[in-house]
Amino acid sequence: MTETKKEEKVYRQLESNTLLQQIMFQYMLEGHQASEEKHLAWVTSGFPVEIPVAMGVGVSYPEQYGAVVGSQKVGPELCGYAEEIGYSQELCSYARSSIGSVEKPSESPMEGLPTPQALLACNNICGTVLRWYDAVSEQTGAPVFLLDTPPIDGEQPEHHKEYVRRGIDRLVDFLGRTFNATLTEKRMREVAALSSKAIHLWTSSLAACKNTPSPLNCADRFLAMAPVVSMRGTDLIIDFYQTLLDEVESRVKNSIGAIRDEKIRLLWDNIPPWHAIFRFFNGLAKRGVVFPADTYTHAWSGAIEGDDLYESVVSIYSNVYLNKGLDAKVDKMCELIEDYNLDGFLMFSVRSCKRYSLGQLISKELVTERTGVPGVIIEGDMVDSRVFNEAQIQTRIDALLEMFI
Repeated sequence: MTETKKEEKVYRQLESNTLLQQIMFQYMLEGHQASEEKHLAWVTSGFPVEIPVAMGVGVSYPEQYGAVVGSQKVGPELCGYAEEIGYSQELCSYARSSIGSVEKPSESPMEGLPTPQALLACNNICGTVLRWYDAVSEQTGAPVFLLDTPPIDGEQPEHHKEYVRRGIDRLVDFLGRTFNATLTEKRMREVAALSSKAIHLWTSSLAACKNTPSPLNCADRFLAMAPVVSMRGTDLIIDFYQTLLDEVESRVKNSIGAIRDEKIRLLWDNIPPWHAIFRFFNGLAKRGVVFPADTYTHAWSGAIEGDDLYESVVSIYSNVYLNKGLDAKVDKMCELIEDYNLDGFLMFSVRSCKRYSLGQLISKELVTERTGVPGVIIEGDMVDSRVFNEAQIQTRIDALLEMFI
């Protein structure tokens, strides 16, 4: 009797994922320790984290916790806790799941994030973060600091730069008073160098996806981005990103793709549906669809360098993807489509992330007009699976894929 050969999966797991899990576990432990020592700040994803890190302040990311909530498929429950105390279902699901976890930590994954002693928000990603952190401040008693970065349309005016620079000065003062901490030029340069090194390794892995077959798919990058978002400026993540890059370059050298039968290369726009991330992207992988690039993970690419590090901080954190106008977003999508030799694009209209999803209908037409490649918009949410209609989404994707047959 012959033994039946086990069917190979259509996607290839990264060996570096083991190291990633170890690093994220250590990050979680460090967050709890910082909270116990009354030295923890919650920060938004677009915040210049290098500054609190250089001042010895521990950091935790509620948006990253939202991804955990989504992946564990408890988004409706935690969002529901926030809705029960008066928050609308139209509010960002990262905010709702965060507020819900603080309201009922015993019923939340990992019993929620460790208690913060400060809340650091930067509105370069959206305006919701301030009111969200105000709500958490009422729940925890932690003070809120807002770094205000005016939206940019075209070149950033000099008076904008000066305004944000003064905000950085106020941030250093706030952290100094709140945590009895100081910021030295030497320590800031050390942290900036570590941050820039991690960014370089990370963006080199992203750039490797210009090759055919692509060594990474969307789900790979969405997971691997976690350390560069939450632990920039620490030496802990350098080994991981070097290991990831080595594995990616090995795949390129040996013509090994992230999926086994690459046929169609697409661009992904927006945050992923964390509650369905593997089922969604691996389902498309079975049809030969790979995503060599996306607008989300490419957002973490700015290195703090130069003689004036604070001027560099101002420039990088003012010019993030979501703080710029529609033209800049269209330019970025067209650039990625050309550089990564993509056949089309898929835009995820996230119901509760208005800042990212605003203008996608117009963007879709402009990108197709400029590049000649087709695209489609699907609708849903990144954490709250109650508004994710898989049948409707599949119908729209089928219509796009038929264009390539």
